[in-house]
Formats: sequence, C-alpha cells, structure tokens
Amino acid sequence: MTEGTVEVGTSGAIIVGGHVNGLGLVRALAARNVATAVITTKPYDVAHRSRWISSHDTALEIEEQPERLAEVLERRAPDWSGWAVLPANDGALAALAQHQEQLSSRYRVIAPPREVARYFLDKEVMLDVARAVGVDMPYCYGAATTATAAVSDVRFPVVVKPNVGYRFLSRFGCKLFVARDRLELSHSIARLAEAGLSGQVFDLIPGPDSQIYAYCTYIDKTGEPRGGLTVRKLRQSPPLFGVARVAEIVEDNPMLREATIAMVRRIGFHGMAAAEFKLDPRDGRLCFLEINGRSIIYNSLLRRAGLDLGGLAWSDQVCGQPESARANGWAGVWIHLHADVLYALVHRRSERLGFADFLAPYRRPKVYAVWSAADPLPFVAQWSRTAREGATALRNRTLRDLFADRTRPTHFGS
Repeated sequence: MTEGTVEVGTSGAIIVGGHVNGLGLVRALAARNVATAVITTKPYDVAHRSRWISSHDTALEIEEQPERLAEVLERRAPDWSGWAVLPANDGALAALAQHQEQLSSRYRVIAPPREVARYFLDKEVMLDVARAVGVDMPYCYGAATTATAAVSDVRFPVVVKPNVGYRFLSRFGCKLFVARDRLELSHSIARLAEAGLSGQVFDLIPGPDSQIYAYCTYIDKTGEPRGGLTVRKLRQSPPLFGVARVAEIVEDNPMLREATIAMVRRIGFHGMAAAEFKLDPRDGRLCFLEINGRSIIYNSLLRRAGLDLGGLAWSDQVCGQPESARANGWAGVWIHLHADVLYALVHRRSERLGFADFLAPYRRPKVYAVWSAADPLPFVAQWSRTAREGATALRNRTLRDLFADRTRPTHFGS
C-alpha cells in the first residue's frame, strides 16, 4: 500500500464502504480508540449506524463513477483532512487507486496504487500472477467470446467469470454466470458483451461451499507476513457462487499460505490480503479462485481468532509500528445472521439444508457479522430495511425477488 504525503499525526480513519466489511473495520479500529467515519456506497449499508462512528457521508455508484468518491473526500476535507482512508470493497479500491495522487495531499490513502490495484481488480492479470507462481487453477477454455462457445471439447457445466468483478456485480447482481449447455453459454457471453464487459470461461469445480478455503494475512512494508489464518466457508450467500455467510477457522495449509504470500510479493503489495481456493473432489487439487487486497467480510472472525487486519494496517501504515499477530486457537464460527436466515428460507429447496444442519453452527462458540450487544443499531437497521421492503414485496407478491436483492453479496470478497 502507498502512503500519502500527509503528516503522521493522523487522527482518524475513513472507511469507504459501509456493509459488513466496513463495519468490521469500524469496530476493529474503535477497539484501538481510533475515531472513524464511514462513506456509504450502497443503499443497504449499515456501518454508518454504528455507535463508534463520528460522521458519515455517501458516494453511490462509484463502480461506474469513481469520481464521486473523490468529490466527497474533497468536500469533507475541512472535517477529515489528515485522516487515513481504507477501502472496504472493490469499487472503493478502484476509485482510490484512480484518484490516489489527487487525494494524497489531504489524506493518508491506505490502498494500493493503480499499478498494483489492477491485479486485484482485473481477473485476467490476477490469474497471470497465479500461473507465474505455479498455483493450480480451474481449467480455462479461453476468453468469453462466441469462438470459445463454439469449441467442441467444452465440458459442461462451466462458469463465465468477468474480468472486472465489481462492475459485473453492479450490473447483474451476481458474481458470475453458470452455463449448463452450449445455448446457455452463448447467452451468457452475449449478455457480457452487451454490458461492455469481458470475461473468461472456466471449468466449474463441483462440491459444496464447505470445500472453499481462504488464507488471510497481513503483509508489512518489507514484504513479510505479520500473521495469518485459514478460513473455511461453511455456507455462502447465495449458495455455491456467493460470499461467506457462515465460516470457521481451520488448521493452516502450508500450500495455501505459501501460494498467497508468493502472489502478493510478486505484485509488490503490502497490506490486508485474502486468497481463496476450492478443493476439487475429482483430483484433490486446491484450485485458486481469487485474491483480495482490502477488508473482507469475516473481519470479526479473524479478530476473534487473533488476526486483527484493520488494527495491523493501522499500526503499520499510520503509526509506523508494525505488529505481529498470533492465532489464539479459538474454535468457534462466524455467522452473518441476516444472510443466513434469509438465504436458508429462499434457497431451502435447492440448498437442501435440514433444520438440524442449519442450527449446527449456532450451537458452537460464535461471533456475529453484524449483531453486537454493545453496538446494536447496525443490526436493527439491517433487519428494519428488510422488514419494510418485505412488507411491500408481499403486497406485490415479489418476496423472492426482494430477498435476492437485499441479501445479495456486494463483492466484498471471501
């Protein structure tokens, strides 16, 4: 990550993105007595409802209009000048990378410069890095074009993955397209082209969400990891192709750790990193899916288990006193209650999740994504919004569509 030119005496932090990722950063920094502000980027953000927030503002649709974020930060400079700025989603990461030079005279931008950020934002160059360090990946049939759709040896089902995921998600409300036959593949490629986006066609790795793992670490300015943990997803929202809604800490896999560190070192990145892999049951390989270079959704899980990514970034890049984290052996689970309950209801038939299976994580030691007795308003705001729009949707007989929108992932990663 690149520092700005402001003085070290930063008095607070601005979190760009107010969903679960941003809330995790707010609470982590509040625990260190750091003043925080939030810039919301989605209508359903909740972090600005936290009791720890000193102020907030809004910059919507920054995926397509990144200048909006710079405009808000320029306008709020009299209040926030000298503060650190941290991205909590890929749209924020891209906007900060694009305007970093402009903003660095007033703020300490804790985000990678454009030449580094592109490796996290563009899947094509991200996968080039993975190949260069020898990481296993799902088989790629080629670019998402009509020529690839016509290739005779494509084994269905396949996935059409966009190269720029956050723009795809903003347009379509999902992370990728799944094609079960050639007609669906052609249709998916056409939709991608109509949106002016590019992508690639990959083999679909079978198996449940519980076969997805992420290695999470903090890399300091010298390129050294300051601790790390491996997270296993148990359930996703939506199932199979979403972000975590229930997850746990598992024993580290040396291959995942070494692959993650090799990739971030190769691109010259330092900061919060999380690389995601899925176990292929057909051959036992752990295949690389993606890597993120900003706050992730299960911040509170990592903190509870001894890896405080937000705190490590603050101590390293603001205070100039890098810390090391150590796993504490906590054996509980992380639950995003809102997403878990709603997706279990909406996808009860396709997910085939029995009542006992649904309750199993709740019987273990746990930490919640949003709920906190010490900071309840984000939880109240999240459920109140769903209740209000649920009542409207019931009147319009569109409840399933509502839940699909209100609980959809916002590409916060992992």
